[in-house]
Amino acid sequence: MDNPQLFTAWQQVHVFSQQILNFAQAGEWEKLIELELAYITAVENTTNSASEALAESAEQELLNTMLQQILANESEIRRLMQQRMDELKTLITQSIRQQAVNHTYSELSGSMLLPGEPQVR
Repeated sequence: MDNPQLFTAWQQVHVFSQQILNFAQAGEWEKLIELELAYITAVENTTNSASEALAESAEQELLNTMLQQILANESEIRRLMQQRMDELKTLITQSIRQQAVNHTYSELSGSMLLPGEPQVR
């Protein structure tokens, strides 16, 4: 390979991409967020390196395969993150409803008798 640094840079992006996908699939969102900055930095460094050097056709094919996998990972990560955001939205909505119910019952508890409690006269 004429430009091993470029290949190594793309390989690092691919490794980060796969790790982020694994974290997303496992629901390990905090680990995903921790790795995200390193991933973004690697992508920026790689794109800067790529603009400085053109790969030969053999390298290009290998890089294209790697890029296709990175893009597939990105798509799956986006899907999993959207799914997680939907789950969180549902949990927040349920929490808000539960708080409203608890608030209503706490306001009414002084004026209503609960089953099994003695009447206070």
